Amino acid sequence: MFRKKSLNRIWLLGSTCIIGAGLLGACMNSAPPEGNVTGMSTGANRPAETAHASASPEPVPSAAVPPEGGGKNPENSQPAAASSFPYTAQTLAGGLNVPWEMALAPDGRIFFTERPGTLRVFEEGELRKNPLLELPAPFFSEGEGGLLGFALDPDFENNGFAYAYHSYRRDSGGVENRVLRLSISGSKAEIDKVLLDGIPGDTNHNGGRIKFGPDGYLYITTGERYEPELAQDQESLGGKILRISKEGTIPADNPFPDSPVYSWGHRNPQGLAWQPESGALYSSEHGQSSHDEINLIEAGGNYGWPLIEGDEAGTGSVEKMKLPLLHSGEETWAPSGMAFITQGPWSGGLLVANLAGQQLLHISPGTGNKKPSAEALFHEKWGRIRNVAEGPDGTLYVMTNNRDGRGHPGAADDQLIALKPNWK
Repeated sequence: MFRKKSLNRIWLLGSTCIIGAGLLGACMNSAPPEGNVTGMSTGANRPAETAHASASPEPVPSAAVPPEGGGKNPENSQPAAASSFPYTAQTLAGGLNVPWEMALAPDGRIFFTERPGTLRVFEEGELRKNPLLELPAPFFSEGEGGLLGFALDPDFENNGFAYAYHSYRRDSGGVENRVLRLSISGSKAEIDKVLLDGIPGDTNHNGGRIKFGPDGYLYITTGERYEPELAQDQESLGGKILRISKEGTIPADNPFPDSPVYSWGHRNPQGLAWQPESGALYSSEHGQSSHDEINLIEAGGNYGWPLIEGDEAGTGSVEKMKLPLLHSGEETWAPSGMAFITQGPWSGGLLVANLAGQQLLHISPGTGNKKPSAEALFHEKWGRIRNVAEGPDGTLYVMTNNRDGRGHPGAADDQLIALKPNWK
């Protein structure tokens, strides 16, 4: 059976909430990168993605951890009742190598990246054995770096273009990230052009999510590579959410002239999702050692890192910095991919994948006087969860990341899991 975790303490802009029955009140702080690394420290005293108390910390190396025995089988985890949980879990593919992002094509194909550098596809009920693309040098995969975000062009059916975010090593040394445009035809993908490069990178804190917004522009999350000051430097691309056209140009209505920066003051944002009715942009962000955040993003907004985190109040200019919609308090989620549900009884809810938290958060964003709330699903059932997406038929797709060097992989990991609607 799936499990709903009852989270006793949550935070909503400074308020402590005690709740039961699996409902989290509405207040949570930003979590560190993918689960804190025990004993790691930086100039900002920030661990690498703090782990949940029951989760293994995510170490710096990105090498796949060999399987350690029995896999986690979602088929053995059926919901208690369709009325309480309107989906049934089914494994689509296993043995994946740290899958990071997925994109669903109009023809039913599911494209996904694996962090060590391969682009793969699931089609007609099977995982294609050979990758569409293996990224060549100067590609870099170590720690949290590698092949991360991926998005299909809004006109993919006609032009075959897709977009990818990956880490690479500079000729002069050091690591950066860049956004590529790819051309996909048949069973092959090729690099068409570099759209944006020079994004600060390192072993950890690379951000990496890319998504097309309803306005047709490409949004990009970037980390501050353990240099907190980059997040408050408008001239740096680190610690930001960026916005560019699909040709790589800067939109005329970006908040800062001739700059791809859309919002700033971020630590390591890894999720993007737009509320379908309002078009409002939400993002997930890793905090320093807890205080993981769900933010409502405004153009030009400063989200405070490293000056404030969670619901801390500032003074002077800091007073105008944006506070999160939800944060995790003293717990750690290490939130990553996220998606709004648009169909079925949970329509309007926001799902957020948690790495260190080893769960899916089902969030009701709240409207009017109603405060946001959150519910934990599948807690510790499948281990570390990297991503979640909704298909056109209402199926939800979930990716695990137990082979990322921080988890405890089973024989079936990593997995692509489908949550099939029971309400049809």
